[in-house]
Amino acid sequence: MTILKRAPIFVSLLLLVCAAQAQERVRTINAVLAESSSVSDQGTARRITDPTYIPRGSRVYVADINGLPGFENNLVAAFQKKQVKMIVVADRSQADFEINGFAQSQRAGWAKIIFGTGLPESEASFQLVNIRTGVVAYAVASYKVDSLNGNKSTAEHLAKNLRQKMERDEKRTK
Repeated sequence: MTILKRAPIFVSLLLLVCAAQAQERVRTINAVLAESSSVSDQGTARRITDPTYIPRGSRVYVADINGLPGFENNLVAAFQKKQVKMIVVADRSQADFEINGFAQSQRAGWAKIIFGTGLPESEASFQLVNIRTGVVAYAVASYKVDSLNGNKSTAEHLAKNLRQKMERDEKRTK
């Protein structure tokens, strides 16, 4: 009988504790939302806190691409063709970002020439590293089985992906 008399008191205490915890969660969520809205209102604050942000007009140094000599030239030309809004510099000390990567091209074998398209395979990947922080801001890879223009089309695919990432970053900060 005494347990039945204490049950409503226990239930009311339990409800009181749950209500207090719910209010605390609401306060925490509101604080986080207020903080994130103030950061999104200020695009510069977002750019500073996001280590993967790549601003328009950044200076980039293209290091030698391993595996395929001269691929860095294709990459720089692709940046211009695909309108990547970065400034390519020849001196690493003047750059904000550095591109390191690997590229490989393989000619079509006799079977592919006879029974297939006869086009070469081309693959490449690169990392865009923030020189000041050492953070990899972006990494992308491309593999083309039948690459009509070989390394040129692979480099253009990489440049297009980088441009799209920069456009997404710019939309997020607005």
